[in-house]
Amino acid sequence: MSTIDKNNVKQYFDRVYESGGREHVAKFYSIAAKSRDFFKKNLLQSCEDKKVLEYGCGEGSYAYLAAKNGAHVTGIDISSKAIKQAQKNKPDNSGDRIEFLEMDAESLDFENDSYDIVCGTGILHYLNPAKALPELSRVLKPNGKAIFLEPLAGNPAIRLYRRLTPSLRAQEEQPLTKKDLRNFKEYFNLVSFSYFHLLSLFAVPFRNRKSFFFIRRVLERTDTLLMTMFPFLKQLCWQVVIILENPKNDTKD
Repeated sequence: MSTIDKNNVKQYFDRVYESGGREHVAKFYSIAAKSRDFFKKNLLQSCEDKKVLEYGCGEGSYAYLAAKNGAHVTGIDISSKAIKQAQKNKPDNSGDRIEFLEMDAESLDFENDSYDIVCGTGILHYLNPAKALPELSRVLKPNGKAIFLEPLAGNPAIRLYRRLTPSLRAQEEQPLTKKDLRNFKEYFNLVSFSYFHLLSLFAVPFRNRKSFFFIRRVLERTDTLLMTMFPFLKQLCWQVVIILENPKNDTKD
């Protein structure tokens, strides 16, 4: 993995949130319901009365939803503009269940074993795993769980699109490779990956048509069938949900 300039990342997201968020990529997330529903289900099914840390909270992301489901949530982001917007959007009835802090996920200001759940969407691929994963393991309780939704690097067509549209993302963005996925096993005893969006990416051009939901559903079912028959195709998917449990004790020394 090449060097990530955190100042560049911070400045990029400051500009993004100062200009109104990431609406410029909304068309692609129109096909991402299945992966996001899976992520959300795994986050919310066990978050009541739990301490949740959200990486890259943006304008609030899943912090509000987790708090609504009974969690006590801390959202962190490297962008001061994102934190300001998240505070502004904070529901009046959330009380002390939500706090937002400007912080670098590679250097967390929390004690060991502070959180029951750590989560994030589209954040790990902006981090140096050699710094971020030990911190993630350190702040997670022994019986805790981490859940992340991240883009993958394996699809040549998606890589080409990313190269042709550099203005849509920070230059430090580095979607996860097979090697990156293996790195998680150095810090957690239980690691699982669920892959999403292979052929279903082709539903994007139909997002404004009445047939969109039918087309997306057919392509999602085709994705499931293909990945069952040919598991190697998982690495060509757009996104992966990562679930990490049982952090290794030697990472907290």
